[in-house]
Amino acid sequence: MTANRKTLFLAPEDYDRLRAAYPKFNEPWQADEVEELKSMAADGIAIKEMSSQLGRTANSIKMKLQSLGLYVPKPAPKAWNREDEESVVQMYNDGASFDDMAQHFGRTPGAIVSRLVKLRVNLFKSN
Repeated sequence: MTANRKTLFLAPEDYDRLRAAYPKFNEPWQADEVEELKSMAADGIAIKEMSSQLGRTANSIKMKLQSLGLYVPKPAPKAWNREDEESVVQMYNDGASFDDMAQHFGRTPGAIVSRLVKLRVNLFKSN
C-alpha cells in the first residue's frame, strides 16, 4: 500500500477494497485521463459509466468534472419545517401516494418515506 495523506484516514482493508474496485483510486489525474473525461462528459456518458471506464470512484469523477466546470452538484434540499412535516403526515394518513406527496413537496419518494420514518409514522399499518 502506498502511504500518502489520504490513506491515513482509511483502514488498510478499506483502502485495499477501494483499490481493487477502482484501480486509479487515490492517484493523481493524468492529462490524458482528463481529456478522456472531458470527451466522455461531452458525449453525455453517465458518471457511473465514467467511473467504471476510468477506474475511479464516482465521487472522484464528480470532483474532477466540477473543477473543470463541467458538473454542477444538485443543491441541497430545502429543510423541512413543522408545517411541511404536519402536512406530509396528514397527506399520508389521508391515503396520498408517495409519488403524489413527492411531487407536492418537490422531493423524491425516498425523501418522503425517510421523513415519515424520522417522524415515527407507522408505514406498516395493518388493516
